[in-house]
Amino acid sequence: PDFDSFVQFMMSGPCHALIITKKEATDAIPQWKELHKTSESGEPEEPVKKSLVSQLVNTKQLLKYCMTSCFIRLPGLTETESLVNLCDVQDSVEDASRQLAFFFPNFHINKVEQHVERTLAIIRPSLLKERRDSIMQRIKDDGFQIAMQKEIILSEEQVCTFYKEHVDQDYFPVLLEQMTSGPTLVLALTRENAVSHWRGLLGPKTLEEAKENPESLRAQYVIENVPINQLHGSSTPSDAQKELEFFFPKEQTFALIKPDAAKTHKDEIMKKVKEAGFSISKVKEQALTREMAAQFYKDHEGKPFFEQLVNCMTQGPSVIMVLSKENAVEEWRQLMGPTDPEEAKKICPESIRAQFAQDILSNAVHGSSN
Repeated sequence: PDFDSFVQFMMSGPCHALIITKKEATDAIPQWKELHKTSESGEPEEPVKKSLVSQLVNTKQLLKYCMTSCFIRLPGLTETESLVNLCDVQDSVEDASRQLAFFFPNFHINKVEQHVERTLAIIRPSLLKERRDSIMQRIKDDGFQIAMQKEIILSEEQVCTFYKEHVDQDYFPVLLEQMTSGPTLVLALTRENAVSHWRGLLGPKTLEEAKENPESLRAQYVIENVPINQLHGSSTPSDAQKELEFFFPKEQTFALIKPDAAKTHKDEIMKKVKEAGFSISKVKEQALTREMAAQFYKDHEGKPFFEQLVNCMTQGPSVIMVLSKENAVEEWRQLMGPTDPEEAKKICPESIRAQFAQDILSNAVHGSSN
């Protein structure tokens, strides 16, 4: 039809403008167009006609597709009416995005419900030593956020406890040897459907099967002369929760805002503490005496900077806290940043010391090391 006729048709009655979604975003437009397929005469193909009419008109239950939209003219619709008069379908994500912006200017994709979850990932010692940067970049490239991380050397007891279901397997001695051979990096990863997505990226568990799936991470990150795969992932959401609790138990840690920072930046630091997910179990303000400060830093007694450090700690009240969180000790140390604020500004610009510390002694905050 010519354009003027089409405009008149579109103005002849109400249209239903829909945003329709589908879990697999890349399939949305092709599958919707498949339902919109017509024969050479311009009429809908019979199976398609029945599918659309029954689903869109009779039941009004709409298939959900992602990142596309459709416009339906319902008044007076008959089963034999051309699909041109039924739906308008976009040919590309760009066209769909343009029409979404036109009809729904306040719509944001992130308002669509997404199942964000956490999963546990383990990078075993050999891979961590040889290709750490590569695997970490790959994890980020695949859309994961690293919520928590811990680099540890596992004991035999820890490995046996964590892999207790595998202890009787023939491969377990090799697994035990590998897992205790050096530092292991443990990660809490987050994204939509994190458990299944990470498992899908990993691929088969055995190296023989992994080689038949060359796109899998376990195939791409094989370490020569090491007979087991180098990556672990939780099997189910419930397993993920248990495994995360094993490596990142809820802890309490001691935290202190030093007098210089407490005087000028207390509220800002407390805000960062809460935004980082810490619960403040206990808090009080107290001015330390010289005796208390000397006892607090007794490990530094006799060092050239000791007296200056004691003076810094007795300038006024400190804010003393007990913080609670999963992996609290390590998380608090990461939030504080390096001891030297100049170094903190370079490598951890969002850390407390980078933003609020004066110098290496008046460095805003203190935290337990273990």
